[in-house]
Amino acid sequence: MPAPKVIATDLDGTLLGRDGRLSTRNQKALQSAREHGVLTVAVTARPPRAAYRIPELAPVLDAAICCNGAVVYDTASQTAELLRPVPLPVARDLHGRLRAALPGAVFAVETGERRFTQSTFHQVGVLLNDPWILLDPDDDLIGAADAVAELVVRVPGSTGEAMYEAVRDIDLPGVKLWHWGSFPEIECTAAEAAKGAALAAWCVDRGIGAEDVIAFGDMPNDVSMLAWAGRSFAVAGAHPDAAAAATGRTGPAAEDGVAQIIEAVLDLT
Repeated sequence: MPAPKVIATDLDGTLLGRDGRLSTRNQKALQSAREHGVLTVAVTARPPRAAYRIPELAPVLDAAICCNGAVVYDTASQTAELLRPVPLPVARDLHGRLRAALPGAVFAVETGERRFTQSTFHQVGVLLNDPWILLDPDDDLIGAADAVAELVVRVPGSTGEAMYEAVRDIDLPGVKLWHWGSFPEIECTAAEAAKGAALAAWCVDRGIGAEDVIAFGDMPNDVSMLAWAGRSFAVAGAHPDAAAAATGRTGPAAEDGVAQIIEAVLDLT
């Protein structure tokens, strides 16, 4: 396979281990790619701080496209820019509709710099996501934030799939809802804040086309990125939608599936 100009990879479930860390093998593979002149980009649902605070990861990235495409973090300048926010009136409307459709739901707003939440349940299973600003359940969640990169909703005891089924008929132009299978959460972003569109825009700014991009992913929010890239790989155990969108397969995250492909492409073995 010819060498790409860009390697774009999802983080959780794809590049990182269950502990949220970057393995030595994946780290070396990404560093070798950069030494070969390949740009490396994380494309993740995480906010910027949850990417750059991983000490092994930050040095081997040229950029991180975060919050499912809403925010772009530049590793050279160490600055993040919210490019695709959910307009505040739309976020308020969506918040009301989700509250009606999901009894018992708890909500948070991610701004790209901090997270406002009305329940500590949002902290369960989330790594490196402080600063948290805890509000009372009756506080105006949308009004507390000056911008909305994501509206996050969880239902204790449910699953993302069940939550999505309950809200899939909500028709609100300009927003997109994402779920993570069994994980009891839905993240809502601006419709244009999709991984594929955000990665495409980042590449176009650098004169790079889809044919020169290799992408890796494992979940439904990776589908647009996997479908756009000229070559794409779903890790073993990926959601069926991600597997169907990818042009190839690789090993699981636990076996450094991303590194397996990079090593083969760059002849590093």
